[in-house]
Amino acid sequence: MVDPFDPGTLAMHLVFKRRRGRPRKADALSAAERARRYRAKRKLLAVQSVPTVVYEQVVRERDEAKAQLVLLRAKLEHLRPLLGC
Repeated sequence: MVDPFDPGTLAMHLVFKRRRGRPRKADALSAAERARRYRAKRKLLAVQSVPTVVYEQVVRERDEAKAQLVLLRAKLEHLRPLLGC
């Protein structure tokens, strides 16, 4: 610091070295925020995946329902002349 009343003092140019490594970002997330986002993403992905056993059961039930629909439509076509439709 320069003393204005002392003519013998000079202004020192202080040079501050940058810290090592990559500079910090102003909007960087904390570790807790990163972990929270990671857990939320994992939870979302886990909900979307369906176990193979469940998928196979649903496909089997769908095929049974289609077969039953074909039988019911055949019965309806057989009964239409009797009902006068």
